[in-house]
Amino acid sequence: MPADHVADPDSIAGLVPASPGPVPILPRPTVGRFAGISSNRPYHPGQMPRGRGERAPPPRRVSLDGERLPRVHPGAVASAMQLADFAVAAVAGIASLALQPGMAGLSLLFGTTAVLVMAMMTRSLVASPQTDVTRQSLGKQLGDGIAHALVAFGFALVAVVTVFQPDPATRESLTAWLLLWTLLTVAGVSTVRGVMSVLRERWRAAGRLKQLVAIYGTGDLAERLVERLGAVCPETIEIVGVFDDRAGRGVVGRGLRELPHGTTDELVEMSRLLEIDRIVVALPHSAEKRLLEILRKLHKMPVEISLAPDMVGFNVPAKDHEEFGGLPLLDVYGKPMTFGQTLVKSAFDRIAAGLGVVALSPVLLAVAAAIRLDSQGPVLFRQNRYGFGDRVIGVYKFRTMKAETADANGEKQTEVDDPRITRIGHFLRKSSLDELPQLFNVLRGELSLVGPRPHAVSMRVKQRRNEDIVPDYALRHHVKPGITGWAQVNGRHGPVDTERHLHERVAYDLDYINHWSLWFDIKIIVRTLFIAFARREA
Repeated sequence: MPADHVADPDSIAGLVPASPGPVPILPRPTVGRFAGISSNRPYHPGQMPRGRGERAPPPRRVSLDGERLPRVHPGAVASAMQLADFAVAAVAGIASLALQPGMAGLSLLFGTTAVLVMAMMTRSLVASPQTDVTRQSLGKQLGDGIAHALVAFGFALVAVVTVFQPDPATRESLTAWLLLWTLLTVAGVSTVRGVMSVLRERWRAAGRLKQLVAIYGTGDLAERLVERLGAVCPETIEIVGVFDDRAGRGVVGRGLRELPHGTTDELVEMSRLLEIDRIVVALPHSAEKRLLEILRKLHKMPVEISLAPDMVGFNVPAKDHEEFGGLPLLDVYGKPMTFGQTLVKSAFDRIAAGLGVVALSPVLLAVAAAIRLDSQGPVLFRQNRYGFGDRVIGVYKFRTMKAETADANGEKQTEVDDPRITRIGHFLRKSSLDELPQLFNVLRGELSLVGPRPHAVSMRVKQRRNEDIVPDYALRHHVKPGITGWAQVNGRHGPVDTERHLHERVAYDLDYINHWSLWFDIKIIVRTLFIAFARREA
């Protein structure tokens, strides 16, 4: 996880790239060209909304088919290929043992060798950076898969022979077994990658591998960029619209008028409804002040943000960003977690949450019964809070306040000896048992076990918006919020009643995002359990 995900907003030089996961959400009302996307219907590219009494023109490069097949994320293809390599190696290992029944497969020497081989095959799942395999040739994919397998088997053989120094007969038997295992693995990996190559071409032809791209800028540079992408990347790029706060003054290129357009605020609103992959800012690099102002507005969205080169339209070769016709885009902001990391975190969250619900079911039932006996009203309380991508989610908690004083939007933070809190509510809050229903939010994919704590939509500090107090506040929404977090286990919990408290919380949240790892999550969970069992406030 790169530690520099949060860039310095005051300098273009301080903007750095990050890497690749997002989820649909509750819509909010908006205005202008994209007013129609505030409806509760799922938004589809090409179904552009009405605005100001007129119908927006249909985009040229966005499919109008409302029943289009779901997109396939390039990261999902890479993860599937890596998992397939691991599975093939495991099956080939079992088959090689079955084909050599006289071999002592369960001895320490052979067992250690097998563990090393599988550990090396697993390495790509957790350590290797993911590349977009959807644009690699079949030869490149086969070469990478075979090389990965050969390195794993070669390393295991050298390590075991060096450490154990077996006698010649044992070494010959070990080598024969590994050779057979290697041949079976290479054959299996080649077959799987060949099949996936065929699937990839079918997905590409069906338009399922396209990125959804928004263009910021409506001048000559944006027009040349759209023209270049339409000519070179029709199979990999869908343009959802062009955006510019100055568009209202008529600064719109003639070649862009068939595309839907709107303002920065409407682009931010669209990102809450539509899974945009990248925003390309097509403004002259000489307009540094305006660029920085626009990037400050856009960086709240958990999408890749790039600057288009001024030389769009010139035949300048580049190896970067092949999906953009070889344009040397300058990545300035990005998602803090790759698709693979998001997948691992989500799998861990849901498995752990499912086990937690089962293990804690007696506690959940007991607390529910206590709440019903203590006061009238529902057992659960649902509060509107900001989640991933600044989208609104409903967070569940055991009700700790009197039903008639429920505050669904968090307009008033709790205080010491708050009269709204019930008798059982004091105990639930002190023990953190009121947070347990959020395990169901984790199972629904709205929360993570660990992440920045979600704040209520109406939360204010001294009547000031959080974004006005901490400029980088929106960056905490670049990952899913969590039941517990790095700030909470470091004592930053409870009501946020001062600007200093908010700054401290956000600092811990951004530190967590920039240094995320699965072990970091486990560490925070263990510390949370220790705090809970020690009966400290959490």
